[in-house]
Amino acid sequence: MPPRMANEGEPKGLHGSTGRSRILAVPVTLGVIVLCVAAFVSSLAACASSAEAPADVLTGSWLRLEGCEDTLATMGALRLSDLWLDGSWWRVITAGFLHGSWLHLAFNVWSTWVVGDWVEATWGHARTALLFLLSSVIGCLASAAWVEAPMVVGASAGIMGMAGALLVGRVFGRGPVKDELRALSPGVLGVCLALQVALGFFVSVIAQAGHLGGLVAGALLGLAWSGRGMLLGAVARAGVAATLAGLVIAASHPEGRPKHDELLGYALLDRNRDAEAATAFDRALAQRPDDTELANAVAYALAKAGKHLDRAEVLVRQSLEADPDNADYLDTLGWILCRRGQADAGLIELKRASEASDGAVEEIESHLEECKGSKAE
Repeated sequence: MPPRMANEGEPKGLHGSTGRSRILAVPVTLGVIVLCVAAFVSSLAACASSAEAPADVLTGSWLRLEGCEDTLATMGALRLSDLWLDGSWWRVITAGFLHGSWLHLAFNVWSTWVVGDWVEATWGHARTALLFLLSSVIGCLASAAWVEAPMVVGASAGIMGMAGALLVGRVFGRGPVKDELRALSPGVLGVCLALQVALGFFVSVIAQAGHLGGLVAGALLGLAWSGRGMLLGAVARAGVAATLAGLVIAASHPEGRPKHDELLGYALLDRNRDAEAATAFDRALAQRPDDTELANAVAYALAKAGKHLDRAEVLVRQSLEADPDNADYLDTLGWILCRRGQADAGLIELKRASEASDGAVEEIESHLEECKGSKAE
């Protein structure tokens, strides 16, 4: 998001004020910032307190909350599998106030402050709150519809919406909107938005669909509030409503997206719905037949379910041909053999898996002990 952008004359409204008067003039902007900071500190504390190595969580939190996915999901992150399996649509609201690192939080807090005072001075407190929330929700829905990541957090969709509204208001605004935004440079703001969008094509952790969804929502609301007449305002509001409805439908049924069945399969595995997980992985494998990880996932789900073990063995052996020392693949093969009553052969593969993972994977060690137990019986 851009720094303070003035190009002619003195800034109007609250932009020329400083200190306490400026803070009091932007309660919504300040409220969003406080909520984001409080949510991040709470999630960091909760994750660290439950981690085996709290110091590692705290020291690494500047770049990423490593191993904190379950904590973030409990606090309201948009974990797509929870949306599909539980219908927890409230997550598209709460996800916009959670963040994945101190760096992520700091950038979004600064960006919120930069654009928030312009928005609040131009359209008031109630519309600022509506603009941020709607842009954030629509951005989250766009991420879910595109299935671009297993979990989505961050205020950036709401910020993109506010920036988009400002750009449209500055270019197309009339009357009070035009007067309030006269000191805002559309060129600087437009370049900053273009750079942010461009960055999303190269940085994988950026939720690009979410950014674009928030930007479109904000631009439409900026057009609706631009003061250019009731008809244009009604059309823009209808556009927001249509975008929201369309994304709800798309996010509810994203079966055509490449990652949908894969993410669904892993979620079903975590819930011990193994046969359903195998079916989901199979659908994903049909689209990517050369994906060795997916082949292993199908095999592992079948092994857990105790079904079609012959096919499961064929699949995992194909994966091992591509990556013979992969601990996960060795574990799957060993577990399949043990479940088929071939404990001696299974133990050989499970010991190889344990050595390949340095004994650090709890699930592999558990399979090894269970296979030893089945042999003793």
